[in-house]
Amino acid sequence: MLNANRSVERVTISVPHELASEVDSCSAELSVSRSELYKMAMESFLAQQRRERLKLIVAEMAEEYRTDKQLTALTDLDGEEFV
Repeated sequence: MLNANRSVERVTISVPHELASEVDSCSAELSVSRSELYKMAMESFLAQQRRERLKLIVAEMAEEYRTDKQLTALTDLDGEEFV
């Protein structure tokens, strides 16, 4: 549900009791709210997922570059000097 006064969305999640206890301890240690700690964890997780997707895309592009003769047709010119 989008709050009209803030640009945040309230999300309800269920976690095992042990995890909730650990989150409470960590949030107290870091002096941040439980909500802020969950937000930080999700941001970190999503950033890691973006990096992993990017790695896959780069690997696919590198393989395509190695195998597509049209992409490598001008590679022979790389070492030549132009006047």
